[in-house]
Amino acid sequence: MGDQGLTPPIWLLPEPPERGWGLGRVDIVNAAVRLADHGGAEALTMRAVAKELGASTPMSLYRYVHSKDGLVDLMLDLANAEVRTPEVPGEDWRGELTAVAVDTWAMTKRHPWYARLVHQRPPAGPNASRRTEFVLATFDRLGQDLASALGYARLLDGYVTGQALQWAEERAMWQRNAFVDVVDVQRQARAWFGDVPSEDGPYPLLVRVLESFLAERHDAAGETGADSAVGADGAVGADGAGSDAEPDASSRAVGVGSPGARPGADEAGAGRGAEVDREVAGAGRAVEPGRRGSGQQGVGQDDTGRQDTERPGSGRPGSGQAAEAHAAADARKVAAAAAEDAQFELGLECLLDGIAARLR
Repeated sequence: MGDQGLTPPIWLLPEPPERGWGLGRVDIVNAAVRLADHGGAEALTMRAVAKELGASTPMSLYRYVHSKDGLVDLMLDLANAEVRTPEVPGEDWRGELTAVAVDTWAMTKRHPWYARLVHQRPPAGPNASRRTEFVLATFDRLGQDLASALGYARLLDGYVTGQALQWAEERAMWQRNAFVDVVDVQRQARAWFGDVPSEDGPYPLLVRVLESFLAERHDAAGETGADSAVGADGAVGADGAGSDAEPDASSRAVGVGSPGARPGADEAGAGRGAEVDREVAGAGRAVEPGRRGSGQQGVGQDDTGRQDTERPGSGRPGSGQAAEAHAAADARKVAAAAAEDAQFELGLECLLDGIAARLR
């Protein structure tokens, strides 16, 4: 990524100077994460970060991060700080690896740029190293040699990152086309495939999937119709439903390079289930209009950047209907996010089944 060819990881370069005029490395990295959360990896430029910080010139940032590559190193590791791991592997290796993988998946949905940038830089940061060390230690404890442990670790990481990249690209496609939720995708699909071909053709199962998707109903609670065989994520070409219903974590007070810790997989699973329950129960208010993954709220815009002329509680004519429409759309987003997570966890379970079979 560097202008002068491959640059070494920032962890091998000199420490930054002391803070000057209120600027510091953590401030720079947090600003970069906010920009990328909102605008994607394409929005990440030194000039844009300097503008976000109110710095006089992008050159002033290089004293702290050395290069754009160094900035990306720090961003990736800050994201990895959100992934918790036990201090040492325990007896429930499957439960712990599942918890780490699910935590990583949730992190990549909060930071869609992560999956696009993670393989462009060496995974040398303290938090990335902590996570990899735990996975290797898990397989070492199971009696695997280092080469096998590394193979299993790369297999798991490849699944999570691959799913995250697919989700991020589909989310970007939704935003480019101003799709708010699955209803918009259905509307577009009906325009394209209104006359569904006969099941006597060469793709009868795909025809049935399309018919089911086009007939799918969504009520105000974000649930699909009972006669539908397609999940709330709109599986026909749009199962990465671009939901922003994930909890915002980019504004957490996490210092650069500060490892996290997970006390146990069971506790994490229970906490995550309660979090989902809270989201579904409060679906009408779970995603505020204008809220973005960066933790910032746009003024007068929804999460696609379109002008919101009928804001709930605005007192304008039709504001009650607008509020209901927002609540229904938010509920569908929560349902879509839950369907995405369920699909991810199904694939993860199948992968761990295969690993467990080889370990016997």
